[in-house]
Amino acid sequence: MNELPGGDAAASENDHDGRRPHHRILNLEVAGGFLDGTRLEFTDGLNCIIGGRGTGKTTVLEFIRYILGMMPDPADSRPRAKAIEGHVRGNLGSGTIYLDVETKHGTRYRAERPWGDDVQVLDSDGDPIPVSLDRDLVFKADIYSQNEIEEIATNPRFQLSLIDKFAEEAIRAASAEIQKAKRAIQQSATDLRHLDQRIRELQDVVPEIEVVGKRLQEMQVVEGADAQLINAAHAHKALRTRETEAVTDLRRAVGTAGASFRRFADSVAEDCASAIADGFREGPNGDLFEEMETAVEEFVSVFRDAVPKVESRCSALTSRLDDVAQRLAAAHARQEQQYREVIARSAQEQQRAAERAKLQQRHLALTKARHELDGLRQKRKALEASHRQMNTKLSELRDRRFGLRKEVAERLSAALGPTIRVSITQSGDRSGYEDLLKDMLKGSGLQYNRIVARLVESVSPEELSRIVRKGDAARLAEDGGIAEDQALRIVTHLQDGDDTARLETIDLEDEPLIALKDGADFKNSADLSTGQRCTVILPILLLESERPLLIDQPEDNLDNAFVYHAIVKSLREVKASRQLIFVTHNPNIPVLGEAERVFVFTSDGRRGAVSHVGTVDAVKEQIEHLLEGGKEAFVLRMQKYGH
Repeated sequence: MNELPGGDAAASENDHDGRRPHHRILNLEVAGGFLDGTRLEFTDGLNCIIGGRGTGKTTVLEFIRYILGMMPDPADSRPRAKAIEGHVRGNLGSGTIYLDVETKHGTRYRAERPWGDDVQVLDSDGDPIPVSLDRDLVFKADIYSQNEIEEIATNPRFQLSLIDKFAEEAIRAASAEIQKAKRAIQQSATDLRHLDQRIRELQDVVPEIEVVGKRLQEMQVVEGADAQLINAAHAHKALRTRETEAVTDLRRAVGTAGASFRRFADSVAEDCASAIADGFREGPNGDLFEEMETAVEEFVSVFRDAVPKVESRCSALTSRLDDVAQRLAAAHARQEQQYREVIARSAQEQQRAAERAKLQQRHLALTKARHELDGLRQKRKALEASHRQMNTKLSELRDRRFGLRKEVAERLSAALGPTIRVSITQSGDRSGYEDLLKDMLKGSGLQYNRIVARLVESVSPEELSRIVRKGDAARLAEDGGIAEDQALRIVTHLQDGDDTARLETIDLEDEPLIALKDGADFKNSADLSTGQRCTVILPILLLESERPLLIDQPEDNLDNAFVYHAIVKSLREVKASRQLIFVTHNPNIPVLGEAERVFVFTSDGRRGAVSHVGTVDAVKEQIEHLLEGGKEAFVLRMQKYGH
């Protein structure tokens, strides 16, 4: 029997009948809409839904998809998502869908959902519970609409999702860690960008300190008894300005802290109050909200009580600073008087005192800027090292996820060989990187399509981000194989864009390749005929899994020979340990697949309904009448099995 790759969790347990445990859809009920009054009780094994066109067969499958919260993602295929949404909405109307399921652990749930509202989940006692069947990984199913199988064969993203289903929880966990690492890198990149911007600003002004220092040296008094005193007086005059600024900055910081804390406390109180709107206490859950309001009030009071304490400390410190400022002003006044007396002794110093004082103040400001620059460079060095570690971690996480996918691919190939081969190339899909780079270079004035194609092949996103941050256009020209003037324009444009974090975190998706052996060669599924595409994907879908498999017309574009030799044989093997629900027009599937239950749908044009339910033998006449070649399928069954 073909087994689910990576299905060791399912293999560790056994049902009472010796089967592997698996999720099961027990029944579907519809109240209102096109299928009003319909109830389908599904069995384990193979369930087939047959009927004429327009009787509601496809609607059953899409209703199950809808209530399980597994509607297609518009980002993957907007037309398909829109079509299925319209199908469900049009056939359900103001009705409600009810679905009973049983997990692989034997826990039963009942889900209810009208159109346009959330799912309500009940436990086995009929009590509502705060559980999401899909998001909480309580219950999962594999559902494929008509022609969706062919789309998988031509779309690498769909193929990657298919591979991921065989190691779903592990890959989901790895992907969550990847997203967390990407957010950390984006924040770190933002910090680096702001740091670099400030460093560039300081680098533009700090070199001036050499010029100012040289000019001050030229203006220093080197002769006379008062030379040392005059030089010190000028230095102290500039320092007095900085001292006054320091006290002013401190007073401003303390005042801002007090006001900001009060605003923060008020904001906490307002946010909590607005979250609990009027009317809750009068509702059926008023006791719960009364309890919640009490707890919230206790929480808010912590901030309210802290406001006067913080403001008191701020006021006390402000008073001390005011006192220091007064004493400092008095000291400055005396020192300024002494300065003027010293300067007055020298006619030459009187003439250039103002210019020298101005230069001395500028020199002190530049010295402060140089100290800040040195500190920022050290900070940047540490942040850059941390940033590299984050990127290394992200790379390791991506390696781990790829390893999971590679293992699945190898097991799929082993299970489906020698006719079907599944492989995967790490970071093989660079289309997202290419699209991002083109978007970032808009407005650069470059004819960038060819340049981007070259860069994508030769420079990784992480390396390009480092080059841009360092402004190393020469390195980009060398590594990317482009002209130096082009590299300079690219680096300058990307630096101005402040968006390099997107480069470091862009996903180079792993690229799957599903191939079918055609003669002596293997051919990419995307290059196959329509029938061959289904031929290569269907066997993968039919591998053993704990999830129910629902397919709308799996036989589309396949000849009867393949339906029998490939699909039917797989059905008989896998249905012992997996629930199958197929909408079909091919008699080979229910007849030769020995369906445990067949549902026959009819319609009067206004409503669809189930007219017959039973085993293949019980609904033999309906199968012969409705399904193409139905009678021949029964004859073939008689020839093979003698009944």
